[in-house]
Amino acid sequence: MGRLTFLTFTLAVASVVSAKADNGQISVETRGDAPRHVTVTALTENIIRVANTPAGVETPQSQTLLPVKRNAATKSLETAGAEVLTTGGGIVVSVDKADGAVTIAAPGGVVIADNGVRLSSGGKESLSLLTPGNESFYGAGERGYSLNLAADTLVMFNRQNYGYTAGEDRIKQMNITMPLLISSKGYAIVFDDYAAATLTTSNPLTYTTEANKPVSYYFISGVTGDDRQARIDNVVSKLTLLTGRQELPPLWSLGYITSKYGYRTEAETRGVIDSLKRAGYPVDGIVLDLYWYGKEEDMGRLEWDKEQWPNHVKMLSDLKKKGVSLVTISQPYVLRNGRAIDNYNELAPKGMFVRDSLGNPGEVKIWVGEGGMFDVSNPDTRNWLAERYHQLTEMGVTGWWGDLGEPEVHPDSLWHYNGLKARQYHNLYGNDWSKIIYDMFKEQYPDRRLMTMMRGGTVGLQRYNVFPWSTDVSRSWGGLQPQVTIMLNSGLSGLGYMSHDVGGFAVDPNNPVDPELYVRWLQLGTFSPILRTHSTRVAEPYKYPEQQHIIMPLIKERYAWLPYNYTLAFENASEGQPLVRPLNYYNSADTSLDGITDEYLWGRDVLVAPVLTQGATEREITFPDGQWVDMANPSEVYQGGQTISYAAPLEVLPMFARAGALIARASYPMKNVGDYRTDNYTVRYYPVEGKSDGYIFEDDMSTPTTIAEGRYTLLRFEADAADKTVSVRLAAENGSQDYTNPTVVKNITFEVFNIGSRPASVTFNGKKAAFAYNAASRTVTVKVKWNITTVADLVITK
Repeated sequence: MGRLTFLTFTLAVASVVSAKADNGQISVETRGDAPRHVTVTALTENIIRVANTPAGVETPQSQTLLPVKRNAATKSLETAGAEVLTTGGGIVVSVDKADGAVTIAAPGGVVIADNGVRLSSGGKESLSLLTPGNESFYGAGERGYSLNLAADTLVMFNRQNYGYTAGEDRIKQMNITMPLLISSKGYAIVFDDYAAATLTTSNPLTYTTEANKPVSYYFISGVTGDDRQARIDNVVSKLTLLTGRQELPPLWSLGYITSKYGYRTEAETRGVIDSLKRAGYPVDGIVLDLYWYGKEEDMGRLEWDKEQWPNHVKMLSDLKKKGVSLVTISQPYVLRNGRAIDNYNELAPKGMFVRDSLGNPGEVKIWVGEGGMFDVSNPDTRNWLAERYHQLTEMGVTGWWGDLGEPEVHPDSLWHYNGLKARQYHNLYGNDWSKIIYDMFKEQYPDRRLMTMMRGGTVGLQRYNVFPWSTDVSRSWGGLQPQVTIMLNSGLSGLGYMSHDVGGFAVDPNNPVDPELYVRWLQLGTFSPILRTHSTRVAEPYKYPEQQHIIMPLIKERYAWLPYNYTLAFENASEGQPLVRPLNYYNSADTSLDGITDEYLWGRDVLVAPVLTQGATEREITFPDGQWVDMANPSEVYQGGQTISYAAPLEVLPMFARAGALIARASYPMKNVGDYRTDNYTVRYYPVEGKSDGYIFEDDMSTPTTIAEGRYTLLRFEADAADKTVSVRLAAENGSQDYTNPTVVKNITFEVFNIGSRPASVTFNGKKAAFAYNAASRTVTVKVKWNITTVADLVITK
């Protein structure tokens, strides 16, 4: 009641000093006990910025967001009581001249009401927004407890949760927190802040921050089209215009990567790769934990331990010749109790560590020792670290692993070079650390793609080519179960490559090995953005001899999906779309699917339903809108809204193709992604009556700017399944007119399912084509050569 009285008082005494609407912006100044300046800006037809500050105080956009060039078509209108702005996207914003209250009305019946009041108390500021209600909220960074985040209080303060499992309250607050939400009503709210905060997701939404400046927010509408349907994909596409999009990944990151805590010597590292290859596994990467620089207490040394790695430069060269990239770990801390003492003694007097209130190097104690913490807000620290990373890259290190970057230990009493307290800067630390590596790479290696594994950060982290993972999860069924939820919320927040330690990291010494769990986790990992096995014990796939008949084909299947997965990477880089998507991604109004977090869409056209329960040999599967074809038995077609019981013994990962899907595959063996070819594809077509489409993305697979420069090709397929014929039109589209694809002739094998009898004829470009028909599987197989400078038609006549 006291709060209500305060609000009423604040509104009553306010009155207008000036108000105007011009060039896509409304500006209102109020007077009274607490005069305010309210500015509403239409950045695009779908993105609105609202700033509400004390009079005379500016609130520039923070570094977590991208400056969006204002290009909105708007109309302004002044009424007796309000300034009104209308965008070409159907958003109507009004600002009350008396009290600065803001109302945003968007297509789809969305109305957001901001009463203009900002409450300040105890160094915190709060703002509240009334929302449409009866909606679900998603995103907010890495959250493992639920997909729907409504009616809860979300803490915005990055935190490590060692050995976590499903059902624990602590996985509400994880390593990457973001003050943003996507609504099932088809809009998003982003609070432009990175300080410690809370976000209460009831109605009203209430955001309370410890920031040392006023917080603006952004409204993004994703409701488009004549039907005004709420679609999460539209919201994400527009949201990532503001938060940023990740560049294309290095192709090797989409292969299999082996990792462990930890490979201790050069001989062990070479031996693991040799063992994988002898066993017949494809492999593209290996990750070195802390032993590359010595012992645990040598943290911050950032030099090779030459005793255990005597020929590390040659090792890096030899691995490269085998098609294997190497990633090394580093951390935010420089310890005094080991061989990093020289770095500590160099950096401490220069002010490159975080400081206490007196300006002295701050003391940080972690599990392996004491020392300083890199102050990555300090330009000198950034330069020092960039030079170390550059030296290691010159030796042959290919990727980077930033561990403990929440930061895991970050005492509240410490201060940063930029003038922020630890709690004000904490969430941003991972972004700024990642940016050091990203900027160095851009400067020194502009033609190479970067992979940085980072486990801390906030909004915009993806802009630095970060491949986050869900950190030190328990090796248990409870550890496996939250991983889909984590990938979903992270992906909706912009982190399209969130993945996990396949097999589980934190091992129970009483039960260190569970082959069934390893297989089920690997099934999920094969259809996760990054496939990386990692644990403290028994991490490598060849160490499970009785399950080799399941494990080996799974990892090889990862490579067979490269054409599809690389196309998903294009969608992420060009539109911000995550690789892992919730079941209601294309119809968010269907909130009945919110509670399903053990299924997901792998891109638009594939549904994956992993088995996450010990001993299960069947599971329930619910289908979203449309029709879905069983990829293991294409004669089985299921309807959207249907729930079935599906047999799933250990060797089975249930997967379904959207009706009409055309799934591109690489149907040849690979030792690593270096064997991937862009002149040889298998396209599996799952026809159900009607039209459909698909495409394959091609570029040079190495430089980071191919999309921006138009140096790519989309191989498009337009299919039509009718009563008498099934047809596919093939047409290539280059990113720019002056680009020429280096492989003009494509060898494509079409596998067309659900053809009930042997076709009367098959033609390609009007000429008879040889084909094979399998009556048992009802499959037509046709091999064609397609010159992509022409449009071609494949027609199967029944």
